[in-house]
Amino acid sequence: MGQFCLVEIGNYKVVTPCDTRVKILQSLAKGAMSAEDLSKDVGASYSTIMDHMDLLEKIGLVEAFLSKGSGDIGRRRICFRLRE
Repeated sequence: MGQFCLVEIGNYKVVTPCDTRVKILQSLAKGAMSAEDLSKDVGASYSTIMDHMDLLEKIGLVEAFLSKGSGDIGRRRICFRLRE
């Protein structure tokens, strides 16, 4: 995952310099998204997104939740949103 810097500004925490993490946070600022949707929006593989989400969850910037998929009945998807 490389090195990163966690900067706290008031109630906000910013992770730098990883461009992928910044893109993920910008995408989630628009609203909750599934890992698949984040992959498409950010232009990174699903496994890369999940690696970054693991870190962002650990430091408390995002949270995961299960959501029913719109396609398959009863299928659940892992979604993420920014923590308040």
